[in-house]
Amino acid sequence: MISIIVCSRKSYIPLQLRTNIGETIGLDYELVIIDNSKNQYTIFEAYNLGVSRSKYPYLCFMHDDLLYHTKDWGVKMIQHFQDNEVGVVGVGGCHYLSKYPISLLSWEIAIRNKMYSFNYIQNSIENKTHKSKLYNNLEKESVDAVALDGMWFCIKRDLFEHTDLKFDEQNFKGFHFYDFDICMQVHALGKKAIIISDILIEHFSTGTFDKIWYDNAFKFYKKWKKYLPICIGLKLPEDEIKDLEYNLVMEFIKSSIELQENLSNQIQSVRKSKKYRLGRFLLLPISWLKQ
Repeated sequence: MISIIVCSRKSYIPLQLRTNIGETIGLDYELVIIDNSKNQYTIFEAYNLGVSRSKYPYLCFMHDDLLYHTKDWGVKMIQHFQDNEVGVVGVGGCHYLSKYPISLLSWEIAIRNKMYSFNYIQNSIENKTHKSKLYNNLEKESVDAVALDGMWFCIKRDLFEHTDLKFDEQNFKGFHFYDFDICMQVHALGKKAIIISDILIEHFSTGTFDKIWYDNAFKFYKKWKKYLPICIGLKLPEDEIKDLEYNLVMEFIKSSIELQENLSNQIQSVRKSKKYRLGRFLLLPISWLKQ
């Protein structure tokens, strides 16, 4: 009934996870493991490959560092798709996307304005101490959303077979924004993205904001700019949206200035180092030859 597609950082998934899936899913399933141990695929390519190799009518895309805490979660997931308007199901996501590629950078503003809903356990390391925290602010069985967190989400096979739905490996690289882009595609097909409260998952890693994240962020916002800003599952008056956009822009400017200052300080530190001065000295003959 369910094809579980995993882009794995190793040639296999941990035995603990494999056992956990078998003990909790509650129905027939297959594991479609995309071996990305050599980093030969982007997440977009890996998931498209997983779709092509899978056979069951419900597709579950998940990270390889999860554990399920809900018995018969597969049965519960399928029940949510009894609503024909539902296109994609997840356990966390956002209700608002700004017209600028910055709305995910300010966690405090997002939480204060209730822009996120979630139901999962997040593990992290702070000051070399392991911490585990339950994030759950859902008051209903499910809530509509703009986009879902990519650690775990499910889509019916029909959407891939009978529409143009596909992970956009042409425009994006790396491992960021595959989740947001596929959700926007689902919306464009007239379907809903929902966050559910009856399946609890534990996640053992956190996201990273690297150069590829920023590159994909700008590509994403360029691709979907005519749909933005977008707000689903959250009631925000127009004046609040204007204030929110302003606050997000100011936060982005502030973070950009801090980033530039840190980068400038690092460059100055490198230039003052003995290795840098020695390197310039050794390169002098090359500059003379060029002249």
